Amino acid sequence: MRQISLLFPVLILRHKGSFTWVGTNSVFKQSIEKICICMKDEFKLLQALLPGEWKGEGFAQFPTIQGTAYTESWKFEADAGKDAIHFAQKTWYKNQSENNGKTVFWDTGFILLKDDTVLLVSAQAGGRVETYELASHENGQFVFNTKLISNDPKTIRSQRILRFHNNHLGYELNMSTKEAADFQNHLKAALHKA
Repeated sequence: MRQISLLFPVLILRHKGSFTWVGTNSVFKQSIEKICICMKDEFKLLQALLPGEWKGEGFAQFPTIQGTAYTESWKFEADAGKDAIHFAQKTWYKNQSENNGKTVFWDTGFILLKDDTVLLVSAQAGGRVETYELASHENGQFVFNTKLISNDPKTIRSQRILRFHNNHLGYELNMSTKEAADFQNHLKAALHKA
């Protein structure tokens, strides 16, 4: 079991997605129950918003690369029988270089509800594997922070942000690396449902 809060005169322990209350603070117990329900609600909202194909354009920048415009496509498929949403993301250069039209980035993965947590798990064409955890959701914006990064010794931290507004999807990837330690924007795109 791991401790998840000591802010109230009640000790809450989490073990494999279930909670154990040690104490008598029923208000706090109800708050924790609402948090568990909330994550299920957040996931169900993503299941309703994401399915289908999203297309658009974005811009990549970072101190270690030359900035470039790109086109982007996301495909999401929710499984009604599982707490899983499959996604495939691909981007292509959109510039005046010899790379124009070639693949910039390609990954696939799942958004999952697991042990009362919403996870985004990504496997990328370059070999990097990432697990993100939903950190917040407010006003149509979902913020996922890295929990695990594998097969990439350079990346320290990354964050994906999905922002929904009137059938449009804004996407951002922020990160820090050993070469550029300041946490900053790397990718920003605006997409619409195709």
